[in-house]
Amino acid sequence: MADSPWRARLRPASFRGAEFHVEVGTRAGGRRVALHEFAKRDDPYAEDMGRRAIRNAVTAYLVGPDYLDDRDILIESLDAEGPGLLIHPTLGEFDVVCDGFNAIERRERGGYVEIECTFIEVGSIGSYQAQADTAGAVGMKADDLSTASGAFADSYVNTDSLDLGAGRDTDWV
Repeated sequence: MADSPWRARLRPASFRGAEFHVEVGTRAGGRRVALHEFAKRDDPYAEDMGRRAIRNAVTAYLVGPDYLDDRDILIESLDAEGPGLLIHPTLGEFDVVCDGFNAIERRERGGYVEIECTFIEVGSIGSYQAQADTAGAVGMKADDLSTASGAFADSYVNTDSLDLGAGRDTDWV
């Protein structure tokens, strides 16, 4: 019997270099949608807010006489801070963070551990990085200058000694 094409394309699964076998793998995505429903209106509005983060759920397993050492290495890589490279047997390579995991060992399956893992794509921070608000800073400096110049003028011109009402006709008031 000839090998099937998908089997030839299988790759060993790993996260941060810690290898494992995959029992079950899922991938979830889609769109983020804000649904707007209004009173007295039968027509809702679904606002597309962009793509959801891709989530990969993997049920990994380790088996054999060295499974305890392999388990500890995998758990250490899942616990490590920051993103890491996930190599999925059929889907490819992804920069992800581990959102959580659950290691399951059963008495009747000695020499075997199952680890349920959830990975979330890292993406890039890109335009979301904090940037200086130069327009706001210029506006604040202009306000400061206006206040300072007003205070400066007030300190040199004493309007209390001026008769601002002299020569005006105020009978009409």
